[in-house]
Amino acid sequence: MRYLRRFVWYIASRLFIVLILIGILTVTFYYAMNATNIYVVIKDGMARRAQVIMMDEPLSSLDSYFTDTWIERDPLLQSAVNGTGPYQNVSVTGFDHRVSLSRVWCWPWESTASAVVTERIPSIDGKSVTGSVPAWEGGQYTMILTRESGNWKIQDITEAAR
Repeated sequence: MRYLRRFVWYIASRLFIVLILIGILTVTFYYAMNATNIYVVIKDGMARRAQVIMMDEPLSSLDSYFTDTWIERDPLLQSAVNGTGPYQNVSVTGFDHRVSLSRVWCWPWESTASAVVTERIPSIDGKSVTGSVPAWEGGQYTMILTRESGNWKIQDITEAAR
């Protein structure tokens, strides 16, 4: 009986260790999957936002990257739509958009995530009526993202403290 009890205890302890490892691997996999999706949404969404502001792209092209409430609150987007933005008298033909992700945090079972992102546009190709093309004011931002119908969207962008 003593040998049977030791054998069962040995099997149970090894099974417990295997289950813990499977759990850690599963959480790591979903974290990596969410982080990758978030990076793609941030990179493509911020580039599309810059296109809407500088190149008169339609505002509806942002719907798959940003929540509707953020689009309505973004001051640069609203000034571009109202015709009062800094790129209204500029004909932009292209730009070099760069985004680097400093930090991302998302639990696999939650529908919100946060990220710290640095955005910059080092060069803008175009012509201006006034002479020079205004420089893009990039910076470091803290972003909050939400998952809506299985897709990540940027819900809020705030300037990060430097």
